Amino acid sequence: MSIITQRGNLGEIVVAKLVERIDSGLYAPGEKIPSSAQLCEEFGVSRTVIREALTSLKVAGRVIARQGAGVYVTDKDARTLNFEISRIDDIRSAMQILELRLGVEMQSVALAAQRRTPEALAEIARAFDHIENLDTNDAGTEARADFEFHLAIAKATRNPHFPRFLEAVMGEINFDLVLKHSQSGRSYNAYLKKVNKEHATILAAITQGDVKAAKQALSAHLEESLNRYRAMLSEPADQRTKG
Repeated sequence: MSIITQRGNLGEIVVAKLVERIDSGLYAPGEKIPSSAQLCEEFGVSRTVIREALTSLKVAGRVIARQGAGVYVTDKDARTLNFEISRIDDIRSAMQILELRLGVEMQSVALAAQRRTPEALAEIARAFDHIENLDTNDAGTEARADFEFHLAIAKATRNPHFPRFLEAVMGEINFDLVLKHSQSGRSYNAYLKKVNKEHATILAAITQGDVKAAKQALSAHLEESLNRYRAMLSEPADQRTKG
């Protein structure tokens, strides 16, 4: 029997339940969590829902998949290290992945505007609302919500290869998103409002079926991160390493 009783997005509910178990210590750092089949049976949901929930947890750095061994709770110290933004090679690699994303997601957002369905629009809107209503200072949680917005757009293309691509490079995407969401203070609050406004513009263009506007909005959104990386890479090394 399903343990899910509340209404809402099943994936988000499963994520919340699993995060609760990790935070409470029920699933301890380094411990293997139940298999997808066991979670499907326990929550009474499909494998797709569980896969998407685990993807969200991977993006947030809460769990790690070990090939042939299963999914394990990330060690707290290792999770902290995953969010360290210091090595120049990491920044350059993230920038290169972002350049690739820009090309792929430009087509993704165009197809989403063309092929949108009421269900797909509802999923993108839910992801947008989730970001808007977040009340957290955790960069990983914000990064996961940001990723889910882009993933919802990819799914709206009705071409499974677009969401698969994003999930395949989610580690590098997570690096970018955590960097973006790791700022603090008044400047960050203003930046977050700017990002949310960009998301709103993308959502509006897709909703209206305006391909040109959707591509322009997405381009402006991702170019922001590219320009940030270019600026970081042009700084003297001693400035980058000061903390």
